[in-house]
This record gives sequence, structure tokens and C-alpha cells, in this order.
Amino acid sequence: MPKIVLVETVSTFRHMYAVEIKDEDPIEYALDDITAHVSFDVLGLEEFAQNHVDESVFSYREITEDEYLKMFDKENDYLKEWTPELKKQYIHKPK
Repeated sequence: MPKIVLVETVSTFRHMYAVEIKDEDPIEYALDDITAHVSFDVLGLEEFAQNHVDESVFSYREITEDEYLKMFDKENDYLKEWTPELKKQYIHKPK
């Protein structure tokens, strides 16, 4: 029987924002505004450009099919009603 390896990654994106500040305000006001908006998920903040920089592996381990199915349900609770066969379609099989 084939093994299942769970590989966890982090994707890094570069975002660009244009911020208008008053002439008398220090440039750091723009930095504070962006970090506050991003941290608190405030609507109305739009980046004008973004670029995917990298995807890095930060962990991996061998798991059983049962562990996979339990994790699938936990991470995708809205798909719990799917059959195990449907859930297993998301196991990548390199050619």
C-alpha cells in the first residue's frame, strides 16, 4: 500500500500599497496605517500589486489514511459529508 506524506507549506506574497498622508505627518504613519488595516482585516484596504514570491516547506510527516481522513474533515468541515473516495481525490499522486 502506498504511503501518504503530509507536507505543510507557507506561501509568501509581496503586496504593494499606496498610502496618502498629510505633508506634516511622518512617513511612519503610512506604515502604521497598513499594518493596522492588515492586522484587523479592515475592509477598504486595496493593494495595487501583488506577486507570489515563494512557497516554503516547513514540516512533513508520514500519516495513515485514517489520519488523512480525520484531518480532511477538521480542515474542511463543510465537506464532512463527502465520501472517503471523494476526499482521497485530494491526495496528489506524482507521475
